[in-house]
Amino acid sequence: MTTLVSGFETNNFAASYAAARSLFLSACDRLPKEMHTAHKVYRHPLSGPAGEALACDVLFASYSLTPRQILVVMSATHGVEGFAGSAIQVDCLPFLETFLRKNTNAGIVFIHAINPWGFAWLRRCDHEGIDINRNFVDFSNLPPDEPDFLKLYANLTTGASPQVASIEQLWQEYGLEQFISTVTRGHYKGTRFPFYGGQGPSWSRTVLEQISAEPYISEASRIAVIDIHTGLGPYGYGELINDHKPATAGFSIVEQWYGANAASAVLGDACSGIKHGLIDYHWHEVIGDRGCFVTLEFGTFSVIRLLTSLINEQAYYNHCMEKGIERDSASLEIQALKTFFNPDESSWQQQVLFRGRQVLDLALHGLQQ
Repeated sequence: MTTLVSGFETNNFAASYAAARSLFLSACDRLPKEMHTAHKVYRHPLSGPAGEALACDVLFASYSLTPRQILVVMSATHGVEGFAGSAIQVDCLPFLETFLRKNTNAGIVFIHAINPWGFAWLRRCDHEGIDINRNFVDFSNLPPDEPDFLKLYANLTTGASPQVASIEQLWQEYGLEQFISTVTRGHYKGTRFPFYGGQGPSWSRTVLEQISAEPYISEASRIAVIDIHTGLGPYGYGELINDHKPATAGFSIVEQWYGANAASAVLGDACSGIKHGLIDYHWHEVIGDRGCFVTLEFGTFSVIRLLTSLINEQAYYNHCMEKGIERDSASLEIQALKTFFNPDESSWQQQVLFRGRQVLDLALHGLQQ
């Protein structure tokens, strides 16, 4: 077979959170000793399925103690989606070291597995059932749950795992676009359904608030943040999503740095629409007019398959909790969820790594402007 694309180490796609963390820590250890690096470990209170320690690892690296330009790359906001983000972080670290050697006014911050529990246990949410990307709200003034969602919630949290046909019947009743919008926008009713935003700040939110207050971020003059996700859009393509509001500094900077690569969620151009409590909103406040935040979303399969996988896995989780039995990581529901967000297919993985390098390069050029 002719090698059309070379140099992409698809073995950086680990089989588990523990293996992904090991690859990341090994990549950090290979950085030159003359670099200024700091590795901070935020230990999670729970352990993984094999009893392994869970942590969010944060790497800061620069050839300056006070870099003015900072690139932040995040993985595993949605736990089980962390395989692609971790692989990109490991793959790009050597290239970034070369860039930093030539540009001593720049630095990087890699946030590896901001939701380590979800990554390890192959769930999109955290240990409390919270979707981290719906958790950044003012809990003294929660957005109300919509009547349509409450009806759907009642229909979809009734013990037995729903079948594809029943889900299709639901969206046919509401219309596909309305169904997707209603289900995914974010709710604050309970842990028995995906996209639950919680009743207070999650562990991951608390950790991120600490990370984003670090001097290397608070004192930087230019900041680019990239949060890596999987599951929406064409298979293998990495879409950049701009959640900044039009006519803001962040929106304009996204346009300047990423051009037509970035699509606006607010204007309806992106594969994902407006949601409650996105992590984006926290970064918007932190960054101000110093840069921008984008989501890098890699497509896998259909939206209906996404919702089916999530709802079936949630129903299986609910069943295990009700019966007091241990989840089987080899179950059809869990493996279907992992496969949806992390296709074990080399061409998909190569596309992810290529696009990851490309997007990080765009961000670095933007920071240099």
